[in-house]
Amino acid sequence: MDTARVWLARVVAPLAFLAAAGALVVLVDRALDGSPDAGTVTAAEPVSSVPLTTEPVEPGTTDPVEEKFYRVKAGDTLEAIATRFSTTVDILLELNPGVDPLALSPGQRLRVA
Repeated sequence: MDTARVWLARVVAPLAFLAAAGALVVLVDRALDGSPDAGTVTAAEPVSSVPLTTEPVEPGTTDPVEEKFYRVKAGDTLEAIATRFSTTVDILLELNPGVDPLALSPGQRLRVA
């Protein structure tokens, strides 16, 4: 009977502690993320779009190019945003001088066209 208590104290107690610590880490991580469905990935929508027309344009009467912007979401990278808008990272960096491609933050507004 004494060996069962020793086994319980040496094996089961540390396992229970590790399980409780793991559950606490998951709870804290979800609380800091702020979203109830943390871990799910959703497709991002562009902030605005440019309508396509097939009408011929006379020289000298072109409208200025409409600017398009995108709000950065958690987990976005400059490469992923460039792919989403069929452009390159270099063009995005030209449109957004001063943007650090390694330090994008959610809610940041980027010009994409």
